Amino acid sequence: MKNKDAQNIMRNLQKDYNLTAESFSATRDRMWPELKFLFDYSKKNEKVLDLGCGNGRFSKYLQETDYTGADFSEKMIEQAKKRFPDKKFVVADVLNLPFEDNYFDKIYSVAMIHQIPSHKYRLEALLEIKRTLKPTGQIFLTAWKAERGWGSHRFERGEGKDVFLKRERYYYLFEKGELSELAEEAGFKVKEEGLAQQDNRSNIYIVARK
Repeated sequence: MKNKDAQNIMRNLQKDYNLTAESFSATRDRMWPELKFLFDYSKKNEKVLDLGCGNGRFSKYLQETDYTGADFSEKMIEQAKKRFPDKKFVVADVLNLPFEDNYFDKIYSVAMIHQIPSHKYRLEALLEIKRTLKPTGQIFLTAWKAERGWGSHRFERGEGKDVFLKRERYYYLFEKGELSELAEEAGFKVKEEGLAQQDNRSNIYIVARK
């Protein structure tokens, strides 16, 4: 994918989430219990980033941490602040995070990486995440294990693993093993990879160290 095309996709995706933030947030009140075990890794008072936090729902799993939620959609961050006024939320670009080097103990990114277009930008995102992690920090990364007819979703157009669902909502269809390969290319040490499944959801996850 050309850089120009990927940049257009990211701009359109941001606009789409801003336009639909309120209705999207209303459908994301329920937690995903199959992923709770990943949040159990975090300890009290650790600095934790929830990257691509949306309406902040996963902050419920991180009550005792020094939590920060970040998302590129200004309107989604507004929804998060309304729902969880006692938590910290910031608007942030995953390719240029507004945090110091070696800042976080843990970074969670749930169902976000598959919406970054092109291998180039997915790798740049992981390198930026790595920069903000402490030397002993961990990343917890998930992506849909999806096919074109996955669950109740129907991908409308696209080529190969690059597809679109509703308007300009881009997804890259990861296969098992690809998340680990991407993380290792960024210099992470992958400790675990698996599938977290419940109902019609199937998420590939990895646990990796800086």
